[in-house]
Amino acid sequence: MKKYYKIIVASLLAILLFGSLFTGNYFYNFALNPTVDKSAVASQDSDGEVDTRLADNQKWFDNNKREYVSTSVTGDKIVGYSFVQNDTSKNNKWVIVTHGFTTDARYMSNYIKSFYDRGYNVFAPDLIAHGNSEGKAYAMGGYDSSDLVNWVKKISSEYNNPPIVLFGISMGAATTINSLNKGLPSNVVGFIEDSGYIRLKEEFTYQLDKLFGLPSFPVIPLSNLVTKVRAGYNFGDVDATEALSTTKLPVLILHGDADGFVPVDNSKEAYNLLTSDKEIHIFKEAKHCQAERKYNEEYWSYVDNFLKKVFN
Repeated sequence: MKKYYKIIVASLLAILLFGSLFTGNYFYNFALNPTVDKSAVASQDSDGEVDTRLADNQKWFDNNKREYVSTSVTGDKIVGYSFVQNDTSKNNKWVIVTHGFTTDARYMSNYIKSFYDRGYNVFAPDLIAHGNSEGKAYAMGGYDSSDLVNWVKKISSEYNNPPIVLFGISMGAATTINSLNKGLPSNVVGFIEDSGYIRLKEEFTYQLDKLFGLPSFPVIPLSNLVTKVRAGYNFGDVDATEALSTTKLPVLILHGDADGFVPVDNSKEAYNLLTSDKEIHIFKEAKHCQAERKYNEEYWSYVDNFLKKVFN
């Protein structure tokens, strides 16, 4: 009889272990494995409108980019692109533009071209496992933020420590704010974050409830365990709370109040955490990262005023 009970208990434990591993692995692949389709996640806040500027600006991107290759803190090959004004002795102010989840630097062509046309030099990286950069898993702004610091140092070294502003949208905004306490050089004079999340664990918890109607426990702990094993980091490693609280850099925060991908409360909390010179603009009825298209003139007026202030 005892042997019978032991077999039952062992079988139940095996089923529980298998189910736990299956659950954690499923959600890891769903969110972080670049070889698994992400359209269900990435397109959830789409309004169906096509940005007619993008095709032309991507052609400009292809014709004007200078490609850099470097090595990530993960050991993966990463790629970035610069767009330099003809005379950097007169125009040596830089904006570093960082893309969001599942896209790449080329997808940011509207922003890159807009900054370039305003007289700024621009650098735009492909984050880990995005675009032409290698990687086995999306880093969600964690390892990416350390890579961003290294890209900043590379541009600083090559162009004699020019003044630099960091700009990022969505996961690129998370990358930007997570870089703030990782040794950015003193020639970084400010940053702009559009629709970024503060804590990855909270973002995944929000998405888990929204897309699957599931509670945080046990899915988030199980997925976190698989992520630690397969990608080398914990969800808690991507947390910009301290970086925002301690930075002295001026900041411009932008967000849409109808954002269904990264809740606007992230930007409101970021604003409250900051003790540096700060401003925030919330755009009515704008979904995730749509403010630049829907409120183009207003959006760029805020950006222009901020850049003039920090560069001067």
